[in-house]
Order: sequence, then C-alpha cells, then structure tokens
Amino acid sequence: SIKNDVINKARQFQNIFPSKSRPSSRAAFLFDWGGEPLWKSEFESVLSETDALLGSSCGPFFCGESFTAADIAWVPFLERYAAQLPCFHDGLNPRDATTYPHLNKWCKVMETTVPAYACRVRGHPSSCQKVLTMAGYGNGGVPPAVVRRMDDLGMEEGWVQTEEERCRDHGLWDEYRDT
Repeated sequence: SIKNDVINKARQFQNIFPSKSRPSSRAAFLFDWGGEPLWKSEFESVLSETDALLGSSCGPFFCGESFTAADIAWVPFLERYAAQLPCFHDGLNPRDATTYPHLNKWCKVMETTVPAYACRVRGHPSSCQKVLTMAGYGNGGVPPAVVRRMDDLGMEEGWVQTEEERCRDHGLWDEYRDT
C-alpha cells in the first residue's frame, strides 16, 4: 500500500544518513564530533544510496509519481546537502545529473512542480551556505576549506532570473494561491 511505502521510504533516512555526525539544528549530518566536515566518501555514500532509493520508485518522487510525506521527510536535508556539500569537497555535487540522476530529477521536480514547496518552504542556497560560516552549528569554527569554496557566494545572491525561470515561478505562485 502507499501508506506502507511512504513509511518505509521515510524510515530509510535513518539507515542512509551518517549516524556518527554531530547534531545540529542548521547543519545536520555534516560534521564529525570534532567539528570537521565528514569525509567525502561518507557524503558520496549517502548520495548514492539516496539516488538508488529514488531510482527504485516508478517516478520522480520517493514513492513514485505522487508527492508524499516521504518527500517531506527528506527535503530539508537534501536541500541543505545540495547547497552545502559543494562547499566541503571539490567535485561533490548532489545535483550532478550524471552521478546522481534520480536525485537531480527529484530536486528539479520539487522546485518546479510542487507549489507549496517551491513557494513557501524552499530556502535559498546562499542561506544554507552562510550557516557554515557561523560557529555553533556543528562546525566548532569555520573550516578554512569551506570559506575558500564560498568566495562566489555574493555573486550567487546577485543572480537575475531568466524570463523562463520568472514565468515558471510566477505560474507556481499562481497555482499555490489557487490551492
């Protein structure tokens, strides 16, 4: 049943995400207990297993063609990973369509077809990245490699939408308003 599928997919989170990471309300599953970023291989394992889990469904969402509570359970962590992991390790991009095709598709579908998420929940990547520069959110200080990889953060915040993106987002807001 769909109910069991949702429960099982949501529970897979605890089997896939790093269990030995330092707790944090804004940078969860990123740092070890010493405040250093987890190894690249740990993140790659999480992303590969998540991609495989998404690939096991018959659609872009965790439970197939429909957006469910399983997607809601996963989205805050995957959204942050998409923004934060490239700051830690070179070549680590959760949205890489070649390496993580199902995860990339899920991110795009969440942002373009789920109005409540796209309009009211989704954060800006630069906000997720800025958390990494603040002490007290799991990092025990700012690892220099993170700061170096965030040099273009200001450029990203000044980005201007294309006409296509603006129209898509306007349509999502209209759909959200009508629900």
